[in-house]
Amino acid sequence: MSSKKHIMLSYQWDNQKLVAEVYRRLNEKKIPLWMDIQGGMKGHLSESMAAGVENAVAICCFLTPKYQDSVACKDELTYAKEQGVCIIPIRLIANWKPTGWLGFTITGHKWIDFRDIDTNMDLRIQQLINEIRLLVGNKLDCFKDMEPLDFMHDKDEKEDNEEHSSTIIEEQEFDSTSYYRLTTQWQGNNKSLDVVNDGKNNNQLILATTGNYSGQYWKITPTDNGFYRLTTQWQGDKKSLDVVNDGKNNNQLILATTGNYSGQSWKITSTGNGFYRLTTQWQGDDKSFSVVKDGKNNNQLILAKTSDCQEQYWKITKV
Repeated sequence: MSSKKHIMLSYQWDNQKLVAEVYRRLNEKKIPLWMDIQGGMKGHLSESMAAGVENAVAICCFLTPKYQDSVACKDELTYAKEQGVCIIPIRLIANWKPTGWLGFTITGHKWIDFRDIDTNMDLRIQQLINEIRLLVGNKLDCFKDMEPLDFMHDKDEKEDNEEHSSTIIEEQEFDSTSYYRLTTQWQGNNKSLDVVNDGKNNNQLILATTGNYSGQYWKITPTDNGFYRLTTQWQGDKKSLDVVNDGKNNNQLILATTGNYSGQSWKITSTGNGFYRLTTQWQGDDKSFSVVKDGKNNNQLILAKTSDCQEQYWKITKV
Protein backbone atom coordinates (compact mmCIF):
# COMPACT_ATOMS: atom_id res chain seq x y z
CA MET A 1 0.00 0.00 0.00
CA SER A 2 1.39 3.43 -0.97
CA SER A 3 2.52 5.69 1.87
CA LYS A 4 2.03 8.90 -0.12
CA LYS A 5 0.28 11.53 1.97
CA HIS A 6 -3.18 12.72 0.96
CA ILE A 7 -6.49 14.29 1.98
CA MET A 8 -9.07 11.65 2.84
CA LEU A 9 -12.73 12.16 1.90
CA SER A 10 -15.06 10.47 4.40
CA TYR A 11 -18.78 10.31 3.61
CA GLN A 12 -21.94 8.25 3.77
CA TRP A 13 -22.95 6.69 0.46
CA ASP A 14 -26.08 8.80 -0.06
CA ASN A 15 -23.73 11.74 -0.72
CA GLN A 16 -21.39 9.93 -3.08
CA LYS A 17 -22.33 12.07 -6.11
CA LEU A 18 -21.55 15.32 -4.28
CA VAL A 19 -18.30 14.02 -2.83
CA ALA A 20 -17.24 12.72 -6.25
CA GLU A 21 -17.67 16.26 -7.60
CA VAL A 22 -15.61 17.65 -4.71
CA TYR A 23 -12.97 15.04 -5.53
CA ARG A 24 -12.94 16.13 -9.19
CA ARG A 25 -12.52 19.80 -8.34
CA LEU A 26 -9.81 19.28 -5.74
CA ASN A 27 -8.03 16.88 -8.06
CA GLU A 28 -7.93 19.64 -10.69
CA LYS A 29 -5.82 21.61 -8.19
CA LYS A 30 -3.41 18.64 -7.96
CA ILE A 31 -4.35 18.03 -4.32
CA PRO A 32 -3.59 14.37 -3.48
CA LEU A 33 -6.80 12.65 -2.43
CA TRP A 34 -8.14 9.38 -1.08
CA MET A 35 -11.70 8.34 -1.91
CA ASP A 36 -13.00 4.81 -1.82
CA ILE A 37 -14.43 4.81 -5.36
CA GLN A 38 -11.38 6.56 -6.80
CA GLY A 39 -8.89 3.77 -6.26
CA GLY A 40 -8.77 3.97 -2.49
CA MET A 41 -10.21 0.51 -1.91
CA LYS A 42 -7.56 -2.14 -2.58
CA GLY A 43 -7.82 -5.58 -1.07
CA HIS A 44 -9.45 -6.04 2.31
CA LEU A 45 -11.96 -3.33 3.26
CA SER A 46 -10.67 -2.63 6.78
CA GLU A 47 -7.02 -2.64 5.68
CA SER A 48 -7.76 -0.17 2.88
CA MET A 49 -9.67 2.12 5.25
CA ALA A 50 -6.88 1.95 7.82
CA ALA A 51 -4.26 2.80 5.19
CA GLY A 52 -6.42 5.68 3.98
CA VAL A 53 -6.52 7.15 7.48
CA GLU A 54 -2.89 6.45 8.39
CA ASN A 55 -1.56 8.17 5.25
CA ALA A 56 -3.91 11.14 5.56
CA VAL A 57 -2.71 14.58 6.66
CA ALA A 58 -6.36 15.61 6.96
CA ILE A 59 -9.77 13.98 6.72
CA CYS A 60 -12.72 15.90 5.27
CA CYS A 61 -15.90 14.45 6.77
CA PHE A 62 -19.20 15.24 5.06
CA LEU A 63 -21.68 15.34 7.93
CA THR A 64 -25.30 14.20 7.82
CA PRO A 65 -27.57 12.25 10.18
CA LYS A 66 -26.83 9.10 8.17
CA TYR A 67 -23.10 9.74 8.52
CA GLN A 68 -23.60 9.92 12.28
CA ASP A 69 -25.52 6.62 12.22
CA SER A 70 -22.98 4.81 10.04
CA VAL A 71 -20.70 2.34 11.82
CA ALA A 72 -18.13 2.57 9.01
CA CYS A 73 -18.04 6.37 9.15
CA LYS A 74 -17.69 6.27 12.92
CA ASP A 75 -14.78 3.83 12.64
CA GLU A 76 -13.02 6.05 10.07
CA LEU A 77 -13.34 9.31 11.94
CA THR A 78 -12.64 7.87 15.38
CA TYR A 79 -9.49 6.18 14.07
CA ALA A 80 -8.44 9.42 12.39
CA LYS A 81 -8.77 11.28 15.69
CA GLU A 82 -6.77 8.58 17.49
CA GLN A 83 -4.03 8.90 14.85
CA GLY A 84 -3.87 12.68 15.25
CA VAL A 85 -5.14 13.35 11.72
CA CYS A 86 -6.43 16.89 11.17
CA ILE A 87 -10.25 16.84 10.99
CA ILE A 88 -12.12 19.20 8.66
CA PRO A 89 -15.91 18.91 9.24
CA ILE A 90 -18.16 19.79 6.29
CA ARG A 91 -21.78 20.51 7.07
CA LEU A 92 -24.34 19.41 4.47
CA ILE A 93 -27.71 19.58 6.23
CA ALA A 94 -29.62 22.67 7.41
CA ASN A 95 -31.28 22.68 10.84
CA TRP A 96 -29.23 19.73 12.09
CA LYS A 97 -26.15 19.49 14.27
CA PRO A 98 -24.10 16.42 15.18
CA THR A 99 -24.59 14.91 18.63
CA GLY A 100 -23.23 11.92 20.51
CA TRP A 101 -19.92 10.46 19.31
CA LEU A 102 -19.83 12.74 16.24
CA GLY A 103 -20.48 15.94 18.17
CA PHE A 104 -17.74 14.98 20.62
CA THR A 105 -15.24 14.07 17.90
CA ILE A 106 -15.51 17.35 16.02
CA THR A 107 -15.78 19.67 19.02
CA GLY A 108 -13.49 22.68 18.55
CA HIS A 109 -13.03 22.14 14.82
CA LYS A 110 -14.12 24.83 12.39
CA TRP A 111 -17.04 24.05 10.07
CA ILE A 112 -16.96 24.34 6.31
CA ASP A 113 -20.53 25.19 5.32
CA PHE A 114 -21.77 23.20 2.30
CA ARG A 115 -25.48 23.60 3.08
CA ASP A 116 -25.94 25.77 -0.01
CA ILE A 117 -23.57 23.80 -2.20
CA ASP A 118 -26.09 23.52 -5.05
CA THR A 119 -25.97 27.28 -5.65
CA ASN A 120 -22.55 28.15 -4.22
CA MET A 121 -20.25 25.38 -5.39
CA ASP A 122 -17.33 27.55 -6.52
CA LEU A 123 -17.26 29.58 -3.31
CA ARG A 124 -17.49 26.55 -1.03
CA ILE A 125 -14.81 24.61 -2.88
CA GLN A 126 -12.47 27.59 -2.61
CA GLN A 127 -13.18 27.86 1.13
CA LEU A 128 -12.40 24.17 1.53
CA ILE A 129 -9.13 24.55 -0.37
CA ASN A 130 -8.23 27.53 1.81
CA GLU A 131 -8.90 25.54 4.96
CA ILE A 132 -6.87 22.55 3.78
CA ARG A 133 -4.00 24.84 2.89
CA LEU A 134 -4.20 26.70 6.20
CA LEU A 135 -4.19 23.54 8.32
CA VAL A 136 -1.92 21.15 6.43
CA GLY A 137 -0.59 23.05 3.41
CA ASN A 138 2.96 22.77 4.71
CA LYS A 139 2.69 18.97 4.42
CA LEU A 140 1.61 18.85 0.75
CA ASP A 141 3.75 19.86 -2.23
CA CYS A 142 0.73 20.96 -4.28
CA PHE A 143 0.42 24.22 -2.31
CA LYS A 144 3.94 25.48 -2.87
CA ASP A 145 3.15 27.43 -6.06
CA MET A 146 -0.44 28.42 -5.29
CA GLU A 147 -1.62 32.01 -5.03
CA PRO A 148 -1.92 33.58 -1.55
CA LEU A 149 -4.83 32.46 0.60
CA ASP A 150 -8.22 33.97 -0.19
CA PHE A 151 -10.40 33.73 2.92
CA MET A 152 -14.11 33.92 2.12
CA HIS A 153 -16.67 33.36 4.85
CA ASP A 154 -20.26 34.41 5.04
CA LYS A 155 -22.21 35.58 8.09
CA ASP A 156 -24.11 32.32 8.68
CA GLU A 157 -20.95 30.23 8.55
CA LYS A 158 -19.22 32.56 11.02
CA GLU A 159 -22.14 32.40 13.45
CA ASP A 160 -22.36 28.60 13.23
CA ASN A 161 -18.68 28.15 13.94
CA GLU A 162 -18.81 30.59 16.86
CA GLU A 163 -21.74 28.70 18.35
CA HIS A 164 -20.11 25.29 17.84
CA SER A 165 -16.83 26.52 19.31
CA SER A 166 -18.43 28.12 22.32
CA THR A 167 -15.66 26.83 24.59
CA ILE A 168 -13.09 29.01 22.84
CA ILE A 169 -12.49 32.23 24.76
CA GLU A 170 -13.79 35.32 23.01
CA GLU A 171 -10.99 37.23 21.30
CA GLN A 172 -11.75 40.54 23.00
CA GLU A 173 -10.85 39.08 26.41
CA PHE A 174 -7.20 39.18 25.37
CA ASP A 175 -5.72 42.51 24.35
CA SER A 176 -3.31 41.78 21.49
CA THR A 177 -1.43 45.02 22.24
CA SER A 178 -0.68 43.96 25.83
CA TYR A 179 1.42 41.24 27.44
CA TYR A 180 0.42 38.47 29.83
CA ARG A 181 2.08 36.25 32.42
CA LEU A 182 1.24 32.53 32.45
CA THR A 183 1.43 30.60 35.72
CA THR A 184 0.10 27.21 36.79
CA GLN A 185 -2.26 26.12 39.51
CA TRP A 186 0.46 23.61 40.47
CA GLN A 187 3.33 26.05 41.11
CA GLY A 188 1.32 29.19 41.74
CA ASN A 189 2.48 32.73 41.02
CA ASN A 190 6.08 32.07 42.06
CA LYS A 191 6.92 30.41 38.74
CA SER A 192 6.06 31.70 35.27
CA LEU A 193 6.22 30.43 31.71
CA ASP A 194 9.66 31.44 30.45
CA VAL A 195 12.12 30.83 27.61
CA VAL A 196 15.55 29.30 28.17
CA ASN A 197 18.45 31.55 27.14
CA ASP A 198 21.52 29.72 28.44
CA GLY A 199 23.40 29.26 25.16
CA LYS A 200 22.75 25.50 25.20
CA ASN A 201 18.99 25.00 25.25
CA ASN A 202 17.91 28.33 23.79
CA ASN A 203 14.22 28.68 22.96
CA GLN A 204 13.13 25.70 25.05
CA LEU A 205 10.34 26.51 27.50
CA ILE A 206 10.38 26.12 31.27
CA LEU A 207 8.63 27.28 34.39
CA ALA A 208 11.11 29.69 35.98
CA THR A 209 11.14 31.90 39.04
CA THR A 210 8.81 34.80 38.36
CA GLY A 211 10.57 38.04 37.56
CA ASN A 212 10.62 41.13 35.39
CA TYR A 213 11.93 39.31 32.29
CA SER A 214 10.86 39.86 28.67
CA GLY A 215 10.81 36.07 28.15
CA GLN A 216 7.98 35.87 30.67
CA TYR A 217 5.84 38.48 28.93
CA TRP A 218 3.56 36.82 26.37
CA LYS A 219 1.46 38.41 23.66
CA ILE A 220 -1.76 36.52 22.82
CA THR A 221 -2.89 37.34 19.30
CA PRO A 222 -6.08 35.96 17.69
CA THR A 223 -5.60 34.25 14.33
CA ASP A 224 -7.99 34.04 11.41
CA ASN A 225 -9.11 30.52 12.32
CA GLY A 226 -10.40 31.16 15.85
CA PHE A 227 -7.22 30.13 17.63
CA TYR A 228 -4.38 32.20 19.14
CA ARG A 229 -0.67 32.72 18.51
CA LEU A 230 1.62 33.22 21.51
CA THR A 231 4.81 35.26 21.20
CA THR A 232 7.18 36.87 23.71
CA GLN A 233 8.29 40.42 24.28
CA TRP A 234 11.84 39.07 24.16
CA GLN A 235 11.78 37.49 20.68
CA GLY A 236 8.89 39.46 19.21
CA ASP A 237 6.51 38.22 16.53
CA LYS A 238 9.22 36.35 14.62
CA LYS A 239 9.09 33.40 17.02
CA SER A 240 5.96 31.65 18.28
CA LEU A 241 5.06 29.04 20.85
CA ASP A 242 5.31 25.75 18.96
CA VAL A 243 5.42 21.96 19.42
CA VAL A 244 8.44 19.88 18.45
CA ASN A 245 7.65 17.17 15.87
CA ASP A 246 11.08 15.83 14.90
CA GLY A 247 10.60 12.18 15.86
CA LYS A 248 13.03 12.52 18.78
CA ASN A 249 11.67 15.23 21.06
CA ASN A 250 8.02 15.08 20.03
CA ASN A 251 5.61 17.15 22.10
CA GLN A 252 8.28 19.30 23.72
CA LEU A 253 7.47 23.03 23.64
CA ILE A 254 9.76 25.62 22.07
CA LEU A 255 9.84 29.06 20.52
CA ALA A 256 10.15 28.46 16.79
CA THR A 257 10.20 30.64 13.70
CA THR A 258 6.68 31.92 13.15
CA GLY A 259 4.85 30.21 10.30
CA ASN A 260 1.53 28.83 9.12
CA TYR A 261 1.66 25.71 11.31
CA SER A 262 -1.15 24.09 13.29
CA GLY A 263 1.31 23.51 16.15
CA GLN A 264 1.49 27.29 16.57
CA SER A 265 -2.30 27.72 16.73
CA TRP A 266 -3.56 27.46 20.31
CA LYS A 267 -7.07 27.08 21.68
CA ILE A 268 -7.60 28.69 25.10
CA THR A 269 -10.47 27.13 27.05
CA SER A 270 -11.77 28.23 30.44
CA THR A 271 -11.72 25.49 33.08
CA GLY A 272 -13.41 27.68 35.70
CA ASN A 273 -11.99 29.31 38.82
CA GLY A 274 -9.88 31.69 36.75
CA PHE A 275 -7.79 29.03 34.99
CA TYR A 276 -7.48 27.94 31.36
CA ARG A 277 -6.47 24.87 29.36
CA LEU A 278 -4.28 25.34 26.26
CA THR A 279 -4.45 22.88 23.36
CA THR A 280 -3.20 22.99 19.79
CA GLN A 281 -4.97 22.85 16.49
CA TRP A 282 -2.45 20.15 15.54
CA GLN A 283 -3.11 17.65 18.34
CA GLY A 284 -6.62 18.72 19.27
CA ASP A 285 -8.19 18.45 22.72
CA ASP A 286 -6.52 15.11 23.53
CA LYS A 287 -3.22 16.79 24.46
CA SER A 288 -2.78 19.86 26.66
CA PHE A 289 -0.05 22.36 27.49
CA SER A 290 1.50 20.84 30.60
CA VAL A 291 4.49 20.89 32.95
CA VAL A 292 6.76 17.89 33.52
CA LYS A 293 6.54 16.61 37.09
CA ASP A 294 8.66 13.45 37.02
CA GLY A 295 11.42 14.38 39.46
CA LYS A 296 13.99 14.48 36.66
CA ASN A 297 12.85 17.10 34.17
CA ASN A 298 10.65 19.15 36.49
CA ASN A 299 9.38 22.43 35.11
CA GLN A 300 9.99 21.58 31.45
CA LEU A 301 6.99 22.18 29.17
CA ILE A 302 5.33 19.53 27.00
CA LEU A 303 2.08 18.58 25.34
CA ALA A 304 0.73 15.79 27.55
CA LYS A 305 -2.41 13.67 27.53
CA THR A 306 -5.28 15.85 28.69
CA SER A 307 -6.25 15.17 32.28
CA ASP A 308 -7.63 16.84 35.39
CA CYS A 309 -4.31 17.94 36.92
CA GLN A 310 -2.96 21.20 38.30
CA GLU A 311 0.00 21.34 35.93
CA GLN A 312 -2.43 21.73 32.99
CA TYR A 313 -4.41 24.59 34.54
CA TRP A 314 -2.99 28.00 33.60
CA LYS A 315 -3.66 31.43 35.02
CA ILE A 316 -3.29 34.21 32.42
CA THR A 317 -2.60 37.57 34.03
CA LYS A 318 -2.19 40.89 32.27
CA VAL A 319 1.11 42.62 33.10
